[in-house]
Amino acid sequence: MNWKVNRASAIRAGAGALALLGVWAARTQTQEPAAQLPPIHQLKPDLYEIEGTSHGSNDVGNVAVFITGEGVILVDDRFDRDHEQIVTLVKSVTDQPIKYIINTHHHGDHTGGNAKFLPTTEIVAQMNARKHMIDGNMPGPPHIVFRDEADLFLGGKEVRAIYNGRGHTDGDIAVYFPADRAVHLGDLMAGTNGVSNPTMDYANGASIGAWPGTLDKVLALDFDTVIPGHGAVTNKAGLMAHRNKVAAIVAKVSAMIKQGKSKDEVGQVLLHEFEWKPINMAGLDGVMAELSGKITPGNSALN
Repeated sequence: MNWKVNRASAIRAGAGALALLGVWAARTQTQEPAAQLPPIHQLKPDLYEIEGTSHGSNDVGNVAVFITGEGVILVDDRFDRDHEQIVTLVKSVTDQPIKYIINTHHHGDHTGGNAKFLPTTEIVAQMNARKHMIDGNMPGPPHIVFRDEADLFLGGKEVRAIYNGRGHTDGDIAVYFPADRAVHLGDLMAGTNGVSNPTMDYANGASIGAWPGTLDKVLALDFDTVIPGHGAVTNKAGLMAHRNKVAAIVAKVSAMIKQGKSKDEVGQVLLHEFEWKPINMAGLDGVMAELSGKITPGNSALN
């Protein structure tokens, strides 16, 4: 096993956490008692998905399980309460131990299990994601971080963790499995009740304007399987449709702002034409501010 960490990657350690605001408390922080085991689906001979939820409240993320001859690599680990379920489900498909976890971003429904895994597992994330965990006193910040890309080789297999730019936050990554032609996108693609829409965390660097370009870089990779942060597994055409929808939202809202339309008028269009849910609407102030030039990506102050 070895890590190849590209460009300005760094290895850091520490402790900390993030208390999320508004609707993020609903999706990413609220913990209900663990229920029955969730489904686990085989996507490729060595790649499985532990199915998450996408109701818009109290949700847990989709977890990827990648099996090698030297151990298992997970992508995301849900909440603390889900630890035993994840371990049980992994054991149902392999005897290999969990060696690495790659966090797609910092939100608690994707990183909440970190603390229980850290004694036996190395955890990896983009450097901004770790910073947000530290700033918010979230448990289990990763020990390994990178800026642009980090490649993991385990059991003769390769996994690439790639930062392509802002979107849902400023620390979201694509986790690419080249040999399997598959990618886990975290909440760069996420659905609520079957409808995919952008969900923005402006307090942590989101940018709806940058989002289509971020996905364009992902689309340049060779893959046929897409695991979103929430919602059903899809394909490259599904990701392209999501990318185009985000771009259409940016164009529509930008045009309405230039026409002097109010926030309420914009909200009605997003609700009826793009099927926005409450979790998407929670970022509307930030969307309006960004696309009207009142803030720039990475500046969370709504001037």
